[in-house]
Amino acid sequence: MDRRKEALRLSEEIIKKLLECGTELDEYYRKIREIRVMEDSLSFQSALLNVEHAFFMVVQSFIVLKEQLNLLNIAAKKGEVF
Repeated sequence: MDRRKEALRLSEEIIKKLLECGTELDEYYRKIREIRVMEDSLSFQSALLNVEHAFFMVVQSFIVLKEQLNLLNIAAKKGEVF
């Protein structure tokens, strides 16, 4: 059973959601960063910096997911699987 069309439709839907979610995450990241910059306590700054790093890791995961979805799109159109 060929499921390429369904996979392509789903990948397009996922990419749209990634963009929406990424925009929201970016706003939260900026707020956390602003709080860290204004914070006096070094130990709390460190905790906030760890949260910033976690945001960065999530964004990197989004980028990898988007790249893999693009490769899926190419594979589906060419009829190849990597």
